[in-house]
Amino acid sequence: MIYTDNVRKELDAILKAFENYIDGQNHFDIVYSKKIGYVWIVVDEPGAAGAEQLDTPEALLDNLFNDIINDVIAPRSTTHLDEVHTLTESEEAECRRRITAILERFEGGANEYLDYLDSYIKDYQDRYNGDDE
Repeated sequence: MIYTDNVRKELDAILKAFENYIDGQNHFDIVYSKKIGYVWIVVDEPGAAGAEQLDTPEALLDNLFNDIINDVIAPRSTTHLDEVHTLTESEEAECRRRITAILERFEGGANEYLDYLDSYIKDYQDRYNGDDE
């Protein structure tokens, strides 16, 4: 996949900020292929491996935010949760704390990513409240 220079720089910046988080996980990895670009690879369960092309910064952030939310809701060693639910106030606060700590590593500020986090959490809550219309 050929990214524009700006998209590639943004993806690289996100990966750099989340590098320690990604390296600390044993159930997924993100790799680069010259043919298709960045790919999220699920590696947690034999026979259940999968891959998702990350073609935009938002797709990358969505996967990372969702994974951190899963860590808060149900700490585990898998990317698959049997049951999803809206976040409690304390779960939402913990998700925001963890993600914000990572986003603050961006050089030049992370205001747009913090705004995206607000939108992502609102959409997440709406989706699991049955408000996804």
